[in-house]
Parts: sequence; structure tokens; C-alpha cells
Amino acid sequence: MRALLFYGPGDLRLEEVPEPEPEAGDVVVQVEVALTDGTDAKTFERGHPILLGELPSPFGHEFCGVDVSSGRRVVAANSAPCGRCPPCRRGQEELCANLYPLLNGAYAEYVLVPAHIAERNLLQVPAGLTSEVAAMIEPLACCLHGVERARIEGGQTVAVLGPGPIGLMLCAAAKDAGANVVVVGGREERRELAREFGAIPGDGQGADVVIEAAGTEQSWTDAIELVRAGGSVVFFGGRERGSELAVDTYRLHYEELTVLASFHHTPRTVRAALAFLGSGAHPWERLITHQIGLDEVAELFEHPPSDLLKAAVIP
Repeated sequence: MRALLFYGPGDLRLEEVPEPEPEAGDVVVQVEVALTDGTDAKTFERGHPILLGELPSPFGHEFCGVDVSSGRRVVAANSAPCGRCPPCRRGQEELCANLYPLLNGAYAEYVLVPAHIAERNLLQVPAGLTSEVAAMIEPLACCLHGVERARIEGGQTVAVLGPGPIGLMLCAAAKDAGANVVVVGGREERRELAREFGAIPGDGQGADVVIEAAGTEQSWTDAIELVRAGGSVVFFGGRERGSELAVDTYRLHYEELTVLASFHHTPRTVRAALAFLGSGAHPWERLITHQIGLDEVAELFEHPPSDLLKAAVIP
């Protein structure tokens, strides 16, 4: 079969590799569509501290396809918690001590879902939900977890920094939690698109909750500056290991700011994400702006179009 392998930053190769050979409990999925995302784009550019295993590594983790053993159309998250380790026992499944290695290999004709993920985080796609939209389950599950971390109360103003695909999903999730959502930054066309995901454009000044979704030094700093006294900041967009954040300790202490981070997803938010996608509450399909083949993925990451949100990769 054909599959993309990651050899290092900027080095992505389309190769012929053996088809997966499942062991007991594993599920082989024939990929109908895989989606590009910002994490894969950053990984292509500079590698990633936790996403990939030994190089060369399979690549891509958002997908929808057909379980070859049953014919069911399915989606899967890229991990599953063990349920036994200390973080799992205290209810922090997203920090499971046995979370790694993460599932990769969606940029291929077939992908093997290991038994421990298939058992907890492989779901059948409802009839009527397109494969392209269903494949968004993993990032949306992360966004739902981020909004849970924010502990949003109905009627609060939530500012989301960065109207990329993740930022737009966070807007939708915050709106669903009862917030008045303001999207900050980005291009005009993306700020306007945010209206279809429950947000209005604004500067975010004085927001009750600020969710950082751009993953840049500036956006992390801006998030602290925008939140009101007594408000909360959720850092969602990841930065490189060793990055530092300078914080005005006067604001942090005397204005009682709450500073949180959000990482990954849980089985519960994975299921909630599939239901949210199937609800039709928002035009999720608008997040997919391009369609390409496996042989075009490297070029897309190297020279991304200015209007790119997510690309559907058809093997």
C-alpha cells in the first residue's frame, strides 16, 4: 500500500509499505479521508516532542474510513487511556501514564488501530454524517476538553484568540456551553466565518475567560493581558519545549487571575465530539477548504495556500 512516512523536518516521503497485519483486537481501517491539521503542519516543519515515535514514522492522525473486517464506517481517536494508572484513577485520563505512542498513519491507504484504542476510542459513524466531517472528531474532542477546563458559566464573555480551525471549533464549543463568544485576531474572512461558529469579531478586552488558540509567544502574552480581573485564561495552543512566558505578577496576584492549560482529550469528549459533529449545529464542512492526494501533502505543508483551513487527503 502507499503511505507517507516522516523522516525528519521537511522530509515527508510517499512509499510502498506492507499492509497492516492485525493482532488480536486490532482493527484495520481502509482510509476514506484523512485531514491535515496545524499539529501535523508544525511537525512537518520542526518535528514534535510527543506526536511521533521512532523515525521514519507513519504520519497523520485525523481520519475516517471503513473497518475492513466488518464494513462499518468508523473514526478513531489517536490514543486511549489505560484506566489503571494514577492520572486515570484521579479522573485525568488525558494525562494517562500509558498514553503513548500516539496513533499515526492516517496519510495512507490503510491504518491499523491498536486494540487498546479500538476498545475505547473507535466509534461507528452515524448514517448521514460525511466522512470529511466525521474525521474532525479528534481535534473537536480536544476543544471540548479545553472548554470544560475553562468552567464556563452561562452568559460569560469568552474570547478565543486565533480563528484557525481549532479556534473556530473552540468558538462553537464555548457557544454551546452558553457563552457570548468573541473571536480575536486573524484575517477578516476568518473573523467573518467565526459568526457561523457562534462568535462575533472583537478585541476581547475584559473577557471573563480567554482561550488562547494560536500557539504563538504573542498570543500567550495577549491572553494574559486581555482577561478581566478575577478571570481565567486557558492556554490551548502548544508551543515548543523550552518556551517561556513572562507574566506580570502584579496582575496574577492582586487581580486573582486563574491560569490553566488544556491538552488532549478523553473518551467522554471523543463521544461528545462525534455527537456534536452529527448535530449539524455548525457548518463543519466549511473548515475543509482543499482536497488533495497523498502525493500533494508535502507540498501543501511546505507552501500552504493563504486560504487553507484544513485539507481533505484522499488516498
